[in-house]
Amino acid sequence: PNSVLLAAMGYHWAPTAWNKVVDMLLETQKRGAYVGFQEIQDRCLQPFDALGTMRNEAILEAECEGFEWLCYIDNDVLPQPDTLWRLLSWDMPVVAPLVLEPGTGKQLSGPGMQPNTGLHPAKWCVLSMLMFRVNVFRPFRGRFWSDAIGADEGFHFQTLWAETGHRPYVD
Repeated sequence: PNSVLLAAMGYHWAPTAWNKVVDMLLETQKRGAYVGFQEIQDRCLQPFDALGTMRNEAILEAECEGFEWLCYIDNDVLPQPDTLWRLLSWDMPVVAPLVLEPGTGKQLSGPGMQPNTGLHPAKWCVLSMLMFRVNVFRPFRGRFWSDAIGADEGFHFQTLWAETGHRPYVD
């Protein structure tokens, strides 16, 4: 209980990103959660062509190791130290922080939300940092994410909603 597998998609870290992720992990552990950390082997032959496979591998790892939660994190995310703890505190099956595009500040989830206004239902959000209760994926038997062209966030969240009734929430 209260355990999270923090699964980094690959190991090609942007400057300072790895340090920020580790700071977040340590802060979450300090507050009482158990956090495991795994860099999922980069299986892409072309840019981004096997991210679905990598995400499915993280699901299987989390399930086989008995984690309650799985949190995906990309190698360019710069989280605040309390981000993972805030997501855990909501106790929602699918929850993500509000992610803003570097440089533009454009919100990467929908529909539009204002920062620092609490938890909001979303139709979609980017997969840059996203936390799931592991049992959400049981109906898919370890094969939820697709590598197919066009299999974007919108497609996957519509599938999740149709098959399980779960939708993402954004903090």
